[in-house]
Amino acid sequence: MGKIEALLARISGKRVYLDTNIFIYFLEQSDGYYESVAPIIEACEAGKFFGYTGDVAIAETMIQPYRENNLTLIANFKAFFATENFLSIQPHDAVIFDLAAQLRAKRGMKFIDALHYASALKAGCSFFLSNDAGIKSDSLIEVIAINTLLQN
Repeated sequence: MGKIEALLARISGKRVYLDTNIFIYFLEQSDGYYESVAPIIEACEAGKFFGYTGDVAIAETMIQPYRENNLTLIANFKAFFATENFLSIQPHDAVIFDLAAQLRAKRGMKFIDALHYASALKAGCSFFLSNDAGIKSDSLIEVIAINTLLQN
């Protein structure tokens, strides 16, 4: 069994937070990463696990299309996130911001990472898929780095 298949078996039926870089790798079909994240996105779309993300991930994903003023990409990215029954998109309310501030203070995380992590906690996620070295596993959520899934 390959690394991605093993991951998909581990997260099957679980709540999984997808960080911004997962969407960027997928939507921009990034060399070296697309092959690892495409099966994850497909499994999420197929309902094999419960996918979560936050409003901030969508905003971060949209930066490059806006920077390039690429109207086609902007429309395509927005359509991707608007797909029904694909992801549960978590709003960032006062509770999330307070928890993010606590995480920043206690764990030294960058605030944006703390905001993602707080959203995952509030959503009850068991797994957090990212490629951000600043987000670490703890007793509540296992962080899985996409780099560990790359084919050699």
